[in-house]
Amino acid sequence: MISKSDIHVFVPAYNEESAIGDVLEALRRSGYGHLHVIDDGSTDRTVVRVRAAGATLVQHLINRGVGAATQTGIEWARKASCPYMILMDADGQHLPEDIELLMQRMSKGDCDIVIGSRFLGDLSAMPRSRRGLNRLANGLTNLFCKYNYSDTQSGFRMLNRKAIETLQLSLDEYGFCSEMIILAERLDLKIVEVPTQVVYTAYSLGKGQDFFTGIRTAFKLLWKVVSLVGRN
Repeated sequence: MISKSDIHVFVPAYNEESAIGDVLEALRRSGYGHLHVIDDGSTDRTVVRVRAAGATLVQHLINRGVGAATQTGIEWARKASCPYMILMDADGQHLPEDIELLMQRMSKGDCDIVIGSRFLGDLSAMPRSRRGLNRLANGLTNLFCKYNYSDTQSGFRMLNRKAIETLQLSLDEYGFCSEMIILAERLDLKIVEVPTQVVYTAYSLGKGQDFFTGIRTAFKLLWKVVSLVGRN
């Protein structure tokens, strides 16, 4: 059985001074001691909050995008020989207690990536506009996948050592969620989903993708997939 001491939590963050301290405190209260924040060139007091919370800080000198921050986290975990890593958002929408659901599923030993799916859980907290954008992204991503996934855009994920060692993301922005799934299948990594909760606040709703960002991300993802197919 995987224990909490095996878990390294990585939180990509950009200008999250209002939320990051509470997110890290909640994780510590839940028993997770290995906390890492990838600061993506924040211009506010995010770095101050992270240092005050005692988490490991990895910094980008400029804002590169959440995909780039995620890849930096994977590279850090690879070099540090972390057995498992959790990826979660910095705005407080993911609940630390749900990490145990990912751990329990990973403990079965038949998968390499576990995704916390909002669409397998209670969707009442998700605004309809977000549901529509996510369903559009799900449909687009699943076109290029062998299997069908309910929440391809969830940033709440657990990776085992095999996934940490093999994944190499190249999309710097939001398309990384889809890219990770598509690449994982091509690398014969097994992906499963578990239902998780999601908390939306006025603050968290102000983050993430709007409609036009979602469309731009979709086109970038299409171009990336075409490039991947063309090389193989």
